[in-house]
Formats: sequence, structure tokens, C-alpha cells
Amino acid sequence: MLGGLTLDQAKTELLEALKRDRLPAGLAGACSGDLAQALEAMQAALDSEDVQSLAVEHATLMVANAAGGARRPLPVPPFEDCYAGTERVAQGERSRAALKAYVAAGLGFENMKAYPSDHIGLELCFVAALLDAEARRERDAAARSAFVQEHLAAFAPALGKSMGSAAKTAFWQGTARALTALPAALAS
Repeated sequence: MLGGLTLDQAKTELLEALKRDRLPAGLAGACSGDLAQALEAMQAALDSEDVQSLAVEHATLMVANAAGGARRPLPVPPFEDCYAGTERVAQGERSRAALKAYVAAGLGFENMKAYPSDHIGLELCFVAALLDAEARRERDAAARSAFVQEHLAAFAPALGKSMGSAAKTAFWQGTARALTALPAALAS
């Protein structure tokens, strides 16, 4: 869910489906601690905030040409290289390392090149695929644990803090809290 939200998928239709199906609340029931509280806050915000406004805020926070005009600095760059590593530029060493992990796991998808490999949404979707493979007993937890430690734990809390400071709506503030808490939950 968080992977799709942080990609360009925070469209009104997705937000309406999350609200209707109460997915954040359902996931909160399967979690504990800070992550469960963040997911509950996301659901409460979905129930009370205008989903069109939430879609617009996502674009304002994380999409470079949200207004269809010239590129502008992002308040919340969704790229690992902007928070971790030595280069701190998009598509740097952390992006290359994430891509190597995807290739090593034999995972990818059509149009994957539409996003830099270190985009938080791609990384979260990759971890979800690894978790799915673990559930089917096709993989052990080692690859997921290593990726979470090497990548998500290295930048998701900083990205969440940045998003929490920049977000105006309770939904994206709750999403920021979820991103901050997620690496610890995924490691266990």
C-alpha cells in the first residue's frame, strides 16, 4: 500500500479505494506499536479529508512536475540517494545498489525504468514481493532483511521526517509516520 501511494499512484481512485475498503485500518490490526498507530491515523484522515486534496498534496510533495510545468525542487524527494550514501544526488550509488538487488532477486516489472531504482515506492514494492515469496516458501527472510537494513532503514525515517514536516494534511502526516516506523517492523 505504501509503495503504491508513494509512487505516482496516489490518484483519487486509489485513495477512494483505500477509504472504501478501509485498508489502512485493516493493516493496522495486523501491526503493533508506532506502525499500527500511523496506519490508524491514515484511516482516520481518509475518513475525514477530501481525497482529491490528498492526491494534489502527493503531487505537490513528491512529483517533480506536478503542475505540468517546469521542474521544481521537491519538498520531499522520494529517492534514497537524497538521504543516504555519499553522493546525495538522484540516481547515484544507492540507486545502482537497489537495482542490483532487484536483478539479483530476479524481480522487476514493465516500465520499471520510469522511476529511479532508489524511489521509495519501488523499494517498498520490492520488499512486498520478497515478503510474498517468503509466504509461498520460495525465499527465506535473508534477502528481505538485508535489503531493509541496507536500504529502507538507511533513509525511510529521514524521508518520513521530511514528509511529516512538509505535509499539510493528516493523511500524509500519518503516511510519514508509517514510513518512519516501517523499517523496524519489516526487520522483525
